[in-house]
Amino acid sequence: MIDGRQGTRADAMSIVLDAYAARSCPLKTVNAFSPSIQAPELTRVDPPFFRDSRAIEASVFGMVGEGEGRVVDLRDARASGGASWSRASMQAMASGADVIIAPLLPRDETGHRTGRPSMLVRADGEGHGYRPVQLKFHRVMESGGTDDPLVVARLGSPRRSSELVGRRFRWNTRLNAALQVAHYWRLLQACGYAAPEPWGGLIGIDRLNAAPPGRPAQIEPMIAWLRLDQRCVPPNPRWVAVPAEAEAISPLERYDSEHRYRVDLAQAALGGTPPGELETPILSSECRGCVWQQHCRDQLDVDDLSARITKTPLDVHELRTLRGLGVATVSDLARADLPSLTEQFLPAAGHRTGGEARLQRAYRRAQLLDSGVELERQTTGPLDLPRHALEIDIDIETSADDRLYLWGFWVDDPEAGAPYARQFGAFTDLDADGEAALAVEALRWLRSVVGARDAAVYHYSDYETIRLARLAPRLGELGEWATGWAFTHFVDLFPLMRRHFFGANGLGLKAVVRAATDFAWRDADPGGLNSQSWFAEAIGDADPDARTAARRRVLEYNEDDVRATWHLRRWLRSLT
Repeated sequence: MIDGRQGTRADAMSIVLDAYAARSCPLKTVNAFSPSIQAPELTRVDPPFFRDSRAIEASVFGMVGEGEGRVVDLRDARASGGASWSRASMQAMASGADVIIAPLLPRDETGHRTGRPSMLVRADGEGHGYRPVQLKFHRVMESGGTDDPLVVARLGSPRRSSELVGRRFRWNTRLNAALQVAHYWRLLQACGYAAPEPWGGLIGIDRLNAAPPGRPAQIEPMIAWLRLDQRCVPPNPRWVAVPAEAEAISPLERYDSEHRYRVDLAQAALGGTPPGELETPILSSECRGCVWQQHCRDQLDVDDLSARITKTPLDVHELRTLRGLGVATVSDLARADLPSLTEQFLPAAGHRTGGEARLQRAYRRAQLLDSGVELERQTTGPLDLPRHALEIDIDIETSADDRLYLWGFWVDDPEAGAPYARQFGAFTDLDADGEAALAVEALRWLRSVVGARDAAVYHYSDYETIRLARLAPRLGELGEWATGWAFTHFVDLFPLMRRHFFGANGLGLKAVVRAATDFAWRDADPGGLNSQSWFAEAIGDADPDARTAARRRVLEYNEDDVRATWHLRRWLRSLT
């Protein structure tokens, strides 16, 4: 992410930051450029959805390469080293290539930038001006209105754009991706090859119909074009007195301020300013997978708000605002005068809606945590949870590419003796047909077991019913039976929990079961995202022993999930 770590104040001009610096936690820059800090020898683990990143990249670049115009593909130049790769990129731009795949833009020493976008697309007009494009392994679009259509382009004709009504860019959740292409835009300006107008493109995993009206559907990925000088994003709330009243700025303006701040931090760190005087750690979702995570955690009080309140936590700016008001720990918040604190907090942290409710929820969690209570009953009396002659718990597992590969059941049937597990899995890369075939196998078994008996199937949250409804149209008569039977016989325990309880650590299955029962998962780090990584290892690791161990880990985790809902149900029925 960051080059020049070994620099000094004397050579501060050599500091260059890549496209991730401006969108990332500023403390990463401080740590990387502080001579007093030893960089941890850790490798950042890619999230599960990166498992097919090479295949996605190859598919996207393949569609571009087979499309219109002259395409220069520089993927092979990566191995030749930075200088020759950068020269090849400049030569491709100078030649007027329509599309350049995998370029390395020249370092901008003055602007403190370096970077390599996924592609460059030549813009219309005089000269050889280019727009940067970045491939992302997540969705970048969402449903929108009709008054502001999204500008898109097909991969096979990236220079020909059109307007797409009903879709828009996900500004609220994908601003970081826009800041990334803004970084590349500034690099293009520095080397003299920016297009006349500031546009940047993003390719996500979204699939849209590219066919003209009246033609057969043609579902494929597209480039979403963003106007980088359009005033459509908020400034960083850290730098405005009253965020709720701040006027929108452009992605380029937001990027410039974020990048400039990190350059200043890097220069100060190189100059010997202690890291604690520049930035202090605040734990957030960004910390997952960060190589500096433990380094930052070690600097925090064990009772720090960002370390202890992890369910729907306050965001970084909200936590920073509380620290400025003298509230840094759970104990501080639990003992605060909430009305007075709210009055001071809201003007400085009004950058998002619902700030008061978020603070109240955090305050309630802090009081529970401070008193050692994890789960608080909000009602009294027995709960409405009827018993059935046959009770089955269900939990499903999906892969990083969203294929349902494992159906897990825990069957409590007094007629059959002790409760037992039943699982239907396919440890392979499933296509749509394979996913449907596995569903047929699992649902046929379920129908045969429940028959005409007094039966119910229990789950936690609506994920299972949503997936069942999505699969049902492909399963014929069995799908019709499954959705109809589920409507009257599936019981979601989560709404019941939400009506009657408040959890200091939220109401997720694992938090609730651990607080209410003595049941424990066999795995030390159970979780849905982790299971996706285990599944990827189970089907893709070169070591057969590793594949076997990962498969066993997935199966045990799935079985423990259904056993957990069984234990939770027993506990709920014991309440009076």
